[in-house]
Amino acid sequence: MSSEPNGLKKTKELPHIFVILFSVIVLATIATYFIPAGTYERVMDPVLKRMVIDPTSFKYIPATPVGFFDMFVSIELGLIEAANISFLIFAAFSCLFLMEKTGSIDAAIALMVNRTKKNPQFATGIIIVLMAILSVWGSTGTLSYEEIIAFSPIFVALSLALGYDALVGVGISVVPVGVGFASATMNPFTIGVAQTIAELPLFSGLAYRIVILVVMTAFAIWYVLRYAKKVKKDPESSLLHGFDFSDLEVDEERLGTPFTAQRKLSMLTLFIGVCVMGYGLIFLKWYINQVAAIFMIVSIVVGIINKWNANKIASTLTEGLSRGVLPALIVGVARGILVVITKGNILDTIIHSSVMLLEKMSLYASSIGMLVFQTFLNFLIPSGSGQAAVSMPIMSPISDLIGLNRQIAVLIFQFGDGYSNLLWPTGFMVIVCAMVKIPLSKYFRWIIPFFLMSFVLQAAFVMGAIAMNYGPF
Repeated sequence: MSSEPNGLKKTKELPHIFVILFSVIVLATIATYFIPAGTYERVMDPVLKRMVIDPTSFKYIPATPVGFFDMFVSIELGLIEAANISFLIFAAFSCLFLMEKTGSIDAAIALMVNRTKKNPQFATGIIIVLMAILSVWGSTGTLSYEEIIAFSPIFVALSLALGYDALVGVGISVVPVGVGFASATMNPFTIGVAQTIAELPLFSGLAYRIVILVVMTAFAIWYVLRYAKKVKKDPESSLLHGFDFSDLEVDEERLGTPFTAQRKLSMLTLFIGVCVMGYGLIFLKWYINQVAAIFMIVSIVVGIINKWNANKIASTLTEGLSRGVLPALIVGVARGILVVITKGNILDTIIHSSVMLLEKMSLYASSIGMLVFQTFLNFLIPSGSGQAAVSMPIMSPISDLIGLNRQIAVLIFQFGDGYSNLLWPTGFMVIVCAMVKIPLSKYFRWIIPFFLMSFVLQAAFVMGAIAMNYGPF
């Protein structure tokens, strides 16, 4: 009998994200020898007080191909240029790792699960509240796939105990976190990085993203409950009917994590930190450095609340840095692609060619094309911050030249990166399915209709953003 996880066949290993990014850097370097060099003039917009492209100024210039050695230098330069974003990622990951080590996140999730177990007669109402909380929490970036997938077996066991199936367990845990993370009200890893690159005020456009969060969360709840009620009424209608989940292990120790006064204060501190962040960004014109500072302050205060000495706080934060190394370096290496095509003077040529194509289309058609592109790009670059570093330097000037607000370009990136994480096998869902023994074929059969319907909603929100001139610019 195969030792592979149920439903997971041994397949060829997918390339590492750094292998993909380095391959793109090599292709970009080669492209500097074949794509004609060109340039636009940048001028200061007196109203917006930012540099914009003069759309009538494009011209071809002598070729400036990038050499082999300069290609490697470009990676270093990319890391330097993305340093402020990388340090924000380090600060956020260290803070969240420290929160995890205090047991606060485990205790908060365990409390929600235990309340549901104790009151099965109110299962529908509790599931609605649970999914709403996880979605809102996920939208701040302080709860992501990394934290929730560890609890996925517990949610599946809870789902089975309530008379549902394993897909409902995934639906009430991982799906709302994914939807919230994609809706990204104040997510520093996606919106924060993309808006920084696009030179937008950090977390601007929040009101519209809150509307998106409410609608997409309601849609996710409807989709999960619709399937759950069907399974409860007729167990044979389950897509997993006939599969054995009797040996599913539940981490009882983790589920029994008490929500002590210290852990409550720790979660309250994180919540206050997020609120202060929002206030500062909206009213005090804070930017990425101040957000990183808030994460550092929250880390220290939570450590003190839990009666940790200075050495323990420092060592825990240092250990937490390892969680942020990959995404932080992805941003820098991805920025190296921009360095190469800028050095080779082919960035403006690519922008000019794209604009010539998109100008023949309406803004609405162009925006949907950009959404499709970002969705497929997420298959290759599943890191949200890394994808922003690759696409936003190109998408921002393109949006300027076709008359599309940069805020809408960021919204399109946000959608393309976020919601397809629940679909593409390069993301976390393969790990989740392996952990809870759901065959990938069954998961895809369940999630594809959800994704297609959510894509229609994404397109509608993009069109709505165009109609309302979603900005500030």
